[in-house]
Amino acid sequence: MDLLLEKENVVVFSVFGYNRKDNRDKGIKECRMLCIETQNLLVKIKEKGAELCSIYDKERDREVLWQGDRRVWAEQSPLLFPFIGRLEESRYSYNDQQFSMTLHGFARDNVFRVVESNADSCILELRDTALSRESYPFFFRLRQSYKVEGKSLFIETRVENLGVETLYFALGLHPGFQFFGKEDQISDYLVEFPLAEKEKLEQILFSEKGLVEEKRGSRALWKKGIALSEELFLHDAPVFPETGGKVLFHKKGEEHGISVEYPDYRYLGLWQPYGKDAAFLCVEPWTSLPGRDGILEDIGEKKDMQQLYPEKEKTYSVKISLY
Repeated sequence: MDLLLEKENVVVFSVFGYNRKDNRDKGIKECRMLCIETQNLLVKIKEKGAELCSIYDKERDREVLWQGDRRVWAEQSPLLFPFIGRLEESRYSYNDQQFSMTLHGFARDNVFRVVESNADSCILELRDTALSRESYPFFFRLRQSYKVEGKSLFIETRVENLGVETLYFALGLHPGFQFFGKEDQISDYLVEFPLAEKEKLEQILFSEKGLVEEKRGSRALWKKGIALSEELFLHDAPVFPETGGKVLFHKKGEEHGISVEYPDYRYLGLWQPYGKDAAFLCVEPWTSLPGRDGILEDIGEKKDMQQLYPEKEKTYSVKISLY
């Protein structure tokens, strides 16, 4: 493990390459949390994974973000990089070599360096290391910035190619929004796509292994919305391309809710663990899809992978608002 920083009596270690199945917290003695706020919102971010871990609504005196439970889902809002979802045999190829990769990539398992921290904003950064290049042979800088304004949280993710070869990657966010009431069920809620142009959304289908199938499905919209139910998640997350870049999550019959805008992400996934009576919904903007079933992906040829030429960078934006 590499020592990343030591300050203010906080010692933080890199956890590149450790076995997630053994212990998610092994190798981290302590991890600082950053706080940013306005009169309306208090937001907290962990240095580990640059993970959003609290969105507190001061006006309604309630927590908006899922607070984690190992029996259901231990995370809260992991950053997905440089892959999303699973790969066939948890491997991929590049330049005739094969590399191993864990679910959703490694960014969420590593401690980010704090670049800037202010009352209403912060920036965190992850760089490649010799150890990271054993599983992902690229030189990169990944910067995650958070800024609060009024009732909105602005999230920007900037990826930079620091190498001499084209950088291939996927990027996604995975925030879990907890239900508004303690006794609420998933069937009490709706999601709406106000900018969707069609009455049906194309739906990505997944195999039993959680890999992308060649065939596609569809999901009809009623008044541009989908009524949520536990059965919706029977075969993993329903994922939709071309949703218009905005989704609303709210309780039936109520006017207030959560808006997520994601103009730079092609796909939108909805998820909660099936059969666990989970009291949250994950709303997940993705740039790219997981691996295809039965195919060892070559990331230089996978069509929806993001690409950056040497010395180039790209920024991806998401806005979460309470209304």
